[in-house]
Amino acid sequence: MFSALKTAFQGPAQARAQHRQLLRGYQGIGGGLAELERLAPAPVDDAAAPIFLLSAGWRSGSTLLQRLVMSDKRVLIWGEPYDECGPIQALAQTLRAFRPGWPPQDYFHDGTPPHQLTGSWVANLFPAPDALRAAHRRFLDTLFDAPATHAGARRWGLKEVRLDIAHARYLKWIYPNARFVLLYRNPLEAYSSYCRYGRSWYDIFPDRPVFTPTAFGAHWGRLMRGYLEGAEALGAMLLKYEDLIGPTPPLAQLDTYLGIQTDHDVMAKKVGSSVRDGGKVRVNRLERHLLRKAVGPVASRLGYDW
Repeated sequence: MFSALKTAFQGPAQARAQHRQLLRGYQGIGGGLAELERLAPAPVDDAAAPIFLLSAGWRSGSTLLQRLVMSDKRVLIWGEPYDECGPIQALAQTLRAFRPGWPPQDYFHDGTPPHQLTGSWVANLFPAPDALRAAHRRFLDTLFDAPATHAGARRWGLKEVRLDIAHARYLKWIYPNARFVLLYRNPLEAYSSYCRYGRSWYDIFPDRPVFTPTAFGAHWGRLMRGYLEGAEALGAMLLKYEDLIGPTPPLAQLDTYLGIQTDHDVMAKKVGSSVRDGGKVRVNRLERHLLRKAVGPVASRLGYDW
């Protein structure tokens, strides 16, 4: 009786055991991409080279960097497009089920004409993985590349404060010759600046608000850990905000890496104001403690300690 109840509420023992086994090797988006990189590798001769400026959270200088890159008049960089919708995150999430053995090879359509398939098993008939990659590429090209080209740009890109290293790897699968700049800032300074804006923003609306120092720090830490671990494999440029605004910013290195020519005078031009609603906000001791706990040893590793 107990076994029957357990099966009714939890499923068969064999299925549960298989599920636990699968989860032990599960790597989320990264694991799915590893399988897809084998099944549908990106062509090495792809001419597209979009620029992705990814920041470890808010108030880390990403808009300044965006303006700098766009000072090359051939480049249009979208600014956190449809940010709270998470379109890139959602697209990447659709790939996380891929793993060795799934889908089985015989699920993929091999080009056989439809009339010859009527006597075959077609309950699971998938377009080939190359078609899946092409569909993802077409969505991103239509949303980002086409309007940038229409506006007169020769290259496009985007800056984001929400994308982690798995999302960057997804973009690399779609655009193998893309360039990635991974920007970061002292999390305490970034959070102090964020507080001036009311602490009311979202990672993804409505279920992932970032209203607290813990949420802000967890977001910063998750992105930063991935950036540090994955930058080399991605061929990315890690850029520290404090260096960007320092006396000798690595602007020539940035230009060379991106293959553009920026106007370095942009760095001295202030656009808008970083202060809202009456000026600076003091981060109290409790908030500092919670933030420090959330960012953990990653911040100390980067020399950010307080």
